Amino acid sequence: MGKLLFWGLVGSAFFSTSFVLYQLMSVQGGHWFWSASLRCLFMWLLLSVFILLQNKLNPSKLVALSRLFAQHWGFWCVTGAIGLGTYGLLAVAAGYAEGWVIAATYLFTVVSSLFVLRFFGQSFHKKVIFYALLVFLGVVFANIGEGTRHSVSHAPTAWQTLLLFGALPAFLASFCFPIGNQLIWQAGQPKTQQANATALTGKLLQQVPQVTSPLLKNPLHKVWLMSLGSLPMWLFVGIIIRPAAPSVSQVTLSFLVALLAGVLGTSVFLHARSLAKQPQQLAAVDATQGSEILFALLGGMLLLHTPFPTAISMVGIVLVLLGLSLFGRGSD
Repeated sequence: MGKLLFWGLVGSAFFSTSFVLYQLMSVQGGHWFWSASLRCLFMWLLLSVFILLQNKLNPSKLVALSRLFAQHWGFWCVTGAIGLGTYGLLAVAAGYAEGWVIAATYLFTVVSSLFVLRFFGQSFHKKVIFYALLVFLGVVFANIGEGTRHSVSHAPTAWQTLLLFGALPAFLASFCFPIGNQLIWQAGQPKTQQANATALTGKLLQQVPQVTSPLLKNPLHKVWLMSLGSLPMWLFVGIIIRPAAPSVSQVTLSFLVALLAGVLGTSVFLHARSLAKQPQQLAAVDATQGSEILFALLGGMLLLHTPFPTAISMVGIVLVLLGLSLFGRGSD
């Protein structure tokens, strides 16, 4: 169990770098568009190299993935735009909230996944609703605590800005990634397994192509396809908003986010999950995601001199960690 938790924590530490580095890029004056779009571009390039190295420089796997993308390019562009549009929302939030606050809010994704599953006709134990409520209350307390501090140190209306442009985008992001992942999962299922869906959901699922390629058994391949599929969306957004060119520092930091959080974090976390032999062990690994809050807080304090959370915010952190821990155990 110790080895599982170790690798789970290492993966979470890598994941947490995105919250800290997004905030660092924002502090340096970098536009959120480049922080998000360059991350997706670099992730796709790095994963291409990673997959190539995994196959001993044999390009056959990349060719097969390219063909799979071409067969269902519209589907991958939609799932990429929804799922990895998450990064744009998190980058926007980084301009208004501390990295650890964004991490705490985004961890609501563990709960929002349940709502996404329910929308797609799946079911879950009712007891996890209580755990979900704990996480939600934790997110609320964390943001209220930071909003109060902002009102005192900045302006009376600073908390409104924090909630509207900091908490809300991160909260919306917590739904985007599960939706993108669920669409990919649905694409791999026979249409007969979609009978539990509502009438509205059923109509939507009819638009989802059936993709049964064995390539989708590898999670990194899914990320590769989503990363490539997100690029047209970023190109369109870039043409619309026309942001100033990124600095060398922002390009470098975006590359680090893609490498640390995108490639290494995903690979290490998947490795930790692969070591689990029992449901309890798998739940324990998943529960280590809560440590992203602590790693993001530590990184912010070291690199950005982030102030220590208020008492109310600490209560929020504890509630989020408690809810995630109970959620992991209750999902067995």
